[in-house]
Amino acid sequence: MKITFDMTALSNSELSPSDVYITFAANASDMIYGANETINFSAGNITIDGASYGTSKAYSLQDIATNGLVLNSATSLVGFISYGSATGIEMLPTGTQPNFLSSATPRYSIFEISYDGTGGGADITNISQFGGSIELAFLSSGSVQTQVGNTLDTTSMFNALAAASGFSGSASTSAVYLDSTGLFIRIIGTNVFPNGPEQTPYPTFNAYLQSLFTSYGSTSVVQELTNLAPGQKPGGTGSVGYQSTGTATNVSPNTIYNLDYHFTGVVTQVTSPDPANNNPNGTYSVELSGYVNATLAGSNPKDVQSYKYDNLSITVAADDLTSGNVNLFMTNFISQAATAGAGINVTTSGWDDLNNDFGTANVNAAFLQKAAGDFAEGMTCGFPGSTTPSSSTPGTDLDKLTSYEWWQNPLLAYEPAQPANPFYSAYGNVVSANSGGINGITFSRGGVYGSPYDDRFGLNLISPDAETDEMRITLLADGDLKPA
Repeated sequence: MKITFDMTALSNSELSPSDVYITFAANASDMIYGANETINFSAGNITIDGASYGTSKAYSLQDIATNGLVLNSATSLVGFISYGSATGIEMLPTGTQPNFLSSATPRYSIFEISYDGTGGGADITNISQFGGSIELAFLSSGSVQTQVGNTLDTTSMFNALAAASGFSGSASTSAVYLDSTGLFIRIIGTNVFPNGPEQTPYPTFNAYLQSLFTSYGSTSVVQELTNLAPGQKPGGTGSVGYQSTGTATNVSPNTIYNLDYHFTGVVTQVTSPDPANNNPNGTYSVELSGYVNATLAGSNPKDVQSYKYDNLSITVAADDLTSGNVNLFMTNFISQAATAGAGINVTTSGWDDLNNDFGTANVNAAFLQKAAGDFAEGMTCGFPGSTTPSSSTPGTDLDKLTSYEWWQNPLLAYEPAQPANPFYSAYGNVVSANSGGINGITFSRGGVYGSPYDDRFGLNLISPDAETDEMRITLLADGDLKPA
C-alpha cells in the first residue's frame, strides 16, 4: 500500500511540499522509501547509520512525491507531519517523539495506523494537541473506500479550539501556543493538565455534577454502565470472552467464560458551593457500584446460570479546591478517562475474587477501566442527565439509555446532548463538531479523536482491506494562522 500526501489545499499557503515533513514512530513496521531505503521499526526502535532511535528521520513531502513511500505492514505506526515556513524550514528531530509542551517544537499533526497487508485500522487524533487540519483516506484504484478528517481549515480550527479554552488575546497561554510573530503553533487538549486550575484553562465538571446531584439526589445518574446489548442474557452480545486462571475458585480453572459488567453511579456532594473561595458549584465524588457476570462460553446463555461477582465498586474522589492544596481529581479522571496517574484519585473495592479468577491485568483493562471509561466518556459527551431524544431508540431520552446504547448515538455526543448547558468537554466538542468522514455511512461529526474514548462510537477508526492500494493524507488549507 503506497502512502501519498495531497497538498493541493495548501496552494495559497507560503508552505511548499519541501517545507513539510513526515517523521515516523512505531512498535514495528516494514516500509520502503524510494528504491530500497527501509523504514523498519522493531520493538519501538529503528536503526539509522548504525545507531538506534525512537523515531525515523524526517522526509519532506516533496521527496516522498518524487521517490515514493510504500507501507507493507505496521503495528502502532504514528506519522508526525511537521510544518515548516518560508523563512526557516522546520522539522522534527530524529530520535524522540515531539514534546508538544515545548514552544520550540514545530507545529505538527498526527495520524496513526496498524496494517498487516490485508487489514488493520487508522485514525487521526487531536486528543492531546492540535497543530493542523488533515484528512486520512484509504483508496482502491483511485476510489475512496473510507475516510476521516477535520472539516475546518487549520486557522478556523485553531480559533475555535482557542475559544474553547477561554483564550482571547495575542499572548501564549497554557493551552494556546503562539510563535514569536504571534501565529498559532498548537492548542493543548484537556487531558494534559493534571495539576490543578492554576495550570488548566478548561472548566471543571463541577457545574455538571451539581446539576446531576440536584436532579438525582441519592439515585443513580446513569441507567446502567454495561457492555451487554439490550435484552441479552448474561454472556450474550457485547460480553467479552476470557480464560479463567489456573487458580480460579469461583469458576472452573483454565476455562473460557463470557463476561459482562453492570454498574450504576451515584453522585455525592463533598463540599457545598462557596463562590467566595473559588468553589461556585461545590465539589462531588462519584461511586460506581455493580457486578460482573461470568457465563460459560459456547453455551446457550438462557440455559446457564452465570457466576455473579457482586459488590464491586469504583470511587472517584471529588476535586479538591482547598486553598493551597488544589487537586482536580474528578476533572482529571473525566478528561483523561483513566483510573490511575498524576492528579487522579480512584479507589476500588470488592474486586479480589474477579482478579484471582481472571487475572488482574485482564480485569483492569476489560472491566474496571471499561466501566469507569464508560462513565468518563459519558460525562465528556454530556449523556448523563441529557433529555435529548436518542436516535437509536426513538421516544427515549439519552439519559434513559445504557452506556451500550449511548454509543449508538454518535451524532448526538457533546453539544447536541446538552444544548442548553455546556455540560461536556468544550475542547472535545469542537473537534467532534468539525470532523467527519465515510465509514460505512457518511457522517458529519465524530471523525477525529478529541477525547480518549471517542472510539466508543466506532466512527473515527477506519480500516483498509485486501483491495486497498493507497493511504492518502490530505493537508487542509492553513489560512493565515492569526488568532481572531
